[in-house]
Formats: sequence, C-alpha cells, structure tokens
Amino acid sequence: MPGNVTVGLNGSPESFAAVRWAAQEAVLREVALRIIHIQDWPVPPGHVEHVVSSSAATAAHTEPGRSPKYEDLLARAAAEAEQAHPGLSVGAENVTGVGLASKVLLAEAETPGGMDLLVLGSQGLNRLTGFVIGTTSLPVAAASPCPVVLVRNGGADRGERPHRSEQPAGQLLLGIDPREAESEAPVLDFGFTEAARRSCGLQILHAWSFPPMYAYAQAADPGLGNELVAEIETNLERVVDPWKRRFPGVTVRTTAVAGAPGAELVYASPDADLVVVGRRERARPVGPRLGHVAHAVIHHATSPVAVVPHP
Repeated sequence: MPGNVTVGLNGSPESFAAVRWAAQEAVLREVALRIIHIQDWPVPPGHVEHVVSSSAATAAHTEPGRSPKYEDLLARAAAEAEQAHPGLSVGAENVTGVGLASKVLLAEAETPGGMDLLVLGSQGLNRLTGFVIGTTSLPVAAASPCPVVLVRNGGADRGERPHRSEQPAGQLLLGIDPREAESEAPVLDFGFTEAARRSCGLQILHAWSFPPMYAYAQAADPGLGNELVAEIETNLERVVDPWKRRFPGVTVRTTAVAGAPGAELVYASPDADLVVVGRRERARPVGPRLGHVAHAVIHHATSPVAVVPHP
C-alpha cells in the first residue's frame, strides 16, 4: 500500500488508541490504513507483558508464525477502524523479522514507496522509575525516515475528535527555533499541512534563554532585554510569514517565551490536539538519537506527539 498511514499494534491499550488515531489520519489524508503486528525474534523476556496471560506466551521462544492471538488482535483492530470510518481501505498483517520490533519497523519505514506516516502507541512516563516504558517507540522515533506520531491511551481522545467545519476547531502546537528555519522547513510544512487538513488553529512556539552575558549587561542597561525580546519576536514572525502566505486558511498564533524549549512545549500541550517537534537526521557516532526537546515532550505531554525528521 504505497503512500499509506501505518500503525503498529501489540495488543496494549496504547496501541489500540494509536489505531484509532491513525485511522482518522488516513481519512484526512485520503490514503489507506495499514495495521501491522511485529513479534520480536528472539523475544526478550521483558517483551511478553501483553501475551503473558495467554497461551501465546508459550510461543515466546519459538519462531513467530501465524499465531491465532495476533491474528485476532489484527482482525479486531481492522474491524474497529472500518466501523468508525466506512469506506476506509484497511489492511492488517503480521510482519515477521529477525531482531527487535523497532529494527523491523525501521526496515519497513525505509522501504521505497512505503509509509508516509508511522503511528505507535506510547505509554509515556513511568511514575515509579521515571523512564519511558517500552523499547520500541523511542528508537523508532529517533531513526525513522518518515514522521512518527506517538499516541497515549488517555491523551488520544482530543486528537481523535471529528475535524469537520461544524465541529469546534482544535489546535496544533509546533515548536521551532527561528535560527534553524532553513533546516526545520519539513517541521513547518508538516505542522501547517496538518492544521490545514483539520481546519484548526496552529500555535507556533519558540522558547529561548538570555545569553549569560546579558545578566551583567541588563544591570547597566535595563532596556537591553526588551530590545532582545523584540528582535526574537520579529525573527519568529519573519520565519513564519512565508508559510502563512502559503496556507492562508490556517489561523496562526506565534509565541516567543523565555524558558527551556521542552518544558515550555509541555506546559502549552494540554490544549493541543497534536504537538509537533523536529528531530535531526544528522548521523552521530553512537547512532541516531532524539534531542532533549523531543525527549521532554514525549515523556511528559499527554497529547499525541509527532516527531518529524529534518536535516
């Protein structure tokens, strides 16, 4: 299914929330929905939490095949998507491969003419340990060549509401740095395009900090800080203006605030149907990784989070 929205299913409540979100996104994009289940092979002991109560748990150490449990999960997810969106083309399949599910998903994402968007469930922050639960969503978001949307079970409802003209308009939240405007063009394009599809507003937020030297300079010239703020706001408007002209139907609100970018996006996220952040594709000695802003938003935002790769 070329040009589809693909969603990963593992049986967890978060993955079914991801299916619901992905189904609506496929309708908005007028493309097919592909639901896939991937079984780790070999299966690490910690990866059987969703099958431990069933007979399929005994197959954790055997080569994956057409397990009735997984076939049933796929059938239920496909039926739910088709019932919610009559006419939507839905495909469901069990994808097998050697290695962790994250590696198999990345291989699928890198297939030429494959998915336009990958959607995964995300359990978010574990209140006891302080770490994100699961080993699939983060490495996939850090290395996928296409945008990845991570959906929480409790935070998916706002992102799933109907996007019709008679419905109350929602809002998308996008974080950018005007100093990186050229490289972040894919992030802006994704955010404006998604807002146009939904006929909703778009808040563009830039968080910044005073350079250390300004603490001393402001003591001598209190108005210096106001000049810097005005310059930052002007630069932000200059960067966004071409996109506003390209998408005249999108209502845009730009905000420049002093603070840590990740924290400020999290503070602003409760009112957003989707939070959009960028992730550099730049190769690193230790492999791809998410930046601190994307990490903070994925950990703490309750809204669905889109991670968009950019140069």
